Amino acid sequence: MPPLALLAIPAAILLDTVRPPVLGPEIFRAADSIAAAEFAKDSLGSISVGIVSGPALVWTASYGFEDRARTRPATPATVYRVASLTKQLTAIMLLQLAEAGRLQLSDPAERWLPEIRRVRGRPPGSAPPTLVQLATMTSGLARDPDDGRRSQRGLPAEWERSLAAALPATSYAAPPGTRYRYSNIGYAILAAALARASGERYVPWVERHLLRPLGMSGSGFELTPALAGRLATGVDWDELLPDTLNYADAAEDHRTGLGFGVASGGLYSTVGDVAKLVAFELGFGPAGILRPETLAARETVPVAAAASLDYGYGLGFQAYRWGDVTAAGHSGNLAGYTAQVMYDTRRGFGVIVLRSAAGGQADAGRLAVRVFRRIRAALPE
Repeated sequence: MPPLALLAIPAAILLDTVRPPVLGPEIFRAADSIAAAEFAKDSLGSISVGIVSGPALVWTASYGFEDRARTRPATPATVYRVASLTKQLTAIMLLQLAEAGRLQLSDPAERWLPEIRRVRGRPPGSAPPTLVQLATMTSGLARDPDDGRRSQRGLPAEWERSLAAALPATSYAAPPGTRYRYSNIGYAILAAALARASGERYVPWVERHLLRPLGMSGSGFELTPALAGRLATGVDWDELLPDTLNYADAAEDHRTGLGFGVASGGLYSTVGDVAKLVAFELGFGPAGILRPETLAARETVPVAAAASLDYGYGLGFQAYRWGDVTAAGHSGNLAGYTAQVMYDTRRGFGVIVLRSAAGGQADAGRLAVRVFRRIRAALPE
């Protein structure tokens, strides 16, 4: 078995030494030009873009329409499904519980969730996956259960039941701790284990200890009337039939549910709320969520790299490298919605792109990269 590859990224600098960059209007004009051009490639759904500098969302713009009838222009208050951006919250919950002494990062997951033993095929002689291996995508677990997506349907309030049903249909693809492998079911297992350790269900914990302290009042796991009234209609471009658009009915999908996926991709949010999460990850969030040294230490956990060595996964974040430019962040893709966050903890800025479309010619990740690199090029070394 080849050794685990690592992708080196710069460690975070603590708040008392980081000064957020002052970004001038030329940066915002460039970002607007880049975003408008990307959206115009297909004009599907809507795109909301934001730039964060230190504690603040310093620029944001939206393109397209919230609704299928194209009567409501998208705004900074537009709600999107942010999919796997949710995993960032789960990783922060892990750090909170570790900081409070409720668990150790190195704890075997089965200490808190013995049901993980129902997962099939752990290689003989390998140790069970730990919490930090689940959080860094090195648990060895397959991406999703092999059950025809049955466990990915189920009411949001019953996601733990869907997870329990999914475990026997889940298998190991590698020995734990040996290689990077993205796993949605792994993050659901992590969330369930953390809930056991905390003594509180996952969603209420995240709402009480993260969303509320961060001021993310426009976010949630339940599609309340307030959120549904501002939810962008998702669009899927069928690549096999390129003249066909499929509209993702997020309200109906919420009623049928994501199954175990609530804890690994079930958050609804806005560009303004995601900016508060990014500001926190940059080290400029409210006091009391995590100690600065705990937040900074997460970038000292080894990042497991893909074979290309230009992409990897850390403790709740993806790491990217283009030549000498590095970024942390996360992507998301779910039922007509795509998202991308990128941030630089050493220079104190970040970029957010939320899109109510999947497929087509425009691309949320490409847009985020172009804006990120434009900002990075304007800053001193």
